[in-house]
Amino acid sequence: MLNVLSFLVKIVANQTHWVYIVCGIVIVWQLYRYAQARSDRRNTIFPVEREVAAHREGQAMSTIGVMLAICVATLAIDEFVLPAANVTELLEPTPTATLVIPTREITPTAVPTPEATPTPPSAATKVPTAAPKPTVAITNTPKPPPVTCPDPNTCITFPANGATVSGIVAIQGTANHPQFQFYKVEFGIGEAPDSWSSIGEVVRAPVNGGTLAVFNTQAVPNGTYTVRVVVVDITGNYPPPFAVVVNVQN
Repeated sequence: MLNVLSFLVKIVANQTHWVYIVCGIVIVWQLYRYAQARSDRRNTIFPVEREVAAHREGQAMSTIGVMLAICVATLAIDEFVLPAANVTELLEPTPTATLVIPTREITPTAVPTPEATPTPPSAATKVPTAAPKPTVAITNTPKPPPVTCPDPNTCITFPANGATVSGIVAIQGTANHPQFQFYKVEFGIGEAPDSWSSIGEVVRAPVNGGTLAVFNTQAVPNGTYTVRVVVVDITGNYPPPFAVVVNVQN
């Protein structure tokens, strides 16, 4: 523990200017990202693009806040903590006492090996044979019909259209595109929603036959909902979303 403290003291005492330089570079870069995201949000006409740009603005401001906090903490340690602490005593190694344990030599003694006594052959014992296990007939359970999607790259395979769901539901399917940028999963009230709400955040990695999002149905009232997946390409356009209607019953 003392070695770790000494290491931190050396860094703060000798490398303070590098902390400020690194934090300053990161802050300048994040200001550039914030300005670029703000410009993209003002110039785009797509609601999805505006939402992504606003998310980038929030990330840039959060990073700037962290860098400023590191600078303030470094300044406080350099100006108030180190002058009040005895740095020399922390950096000097503490002598440790060495305990010498005398060793005792052990002389091995020979142990006579007993001779093997022959034993008369025993009568053969019968080994019981295991009874044959009864065979169980296995019947194949019919599988539900596969989900047919107009576009295999924009598809929800679970839950099926008209299914009744409850609790935490992992929405399965595919979200991909030759010019993929991101996708998101949304839900709305009824079979023809007037507005949509996002399930989770925007995802920037394509999914092929996996989990698209996790829908907590306990956070909404029981009723009929429409769930859809929207795939956006690098131009900001997107093919027709694929939607399913589910009944929430918790």
